[in-house]
Amino acid sequence: MLEVAPPYLSDTRRRLALLCEHIGEPLEHGLVARRYAVSGDRRALHGTVL
Repeated sequence: MLEVAPPYLSDTRRRLALLCEHIGEPLEHGLVARRYAVSGDRRALHGTVL
């Protein structure tokens, strides 16, 4: 996710939407994975099944 998603959320949403659509994942999973990748905080994954 770090390679695909830039640090600014405004740019991230568009890129992640395209990637998630391509791989067949919901955008919300992509955003959660990005939050975890950027922060390293496992709490970002709470309640999410990736």
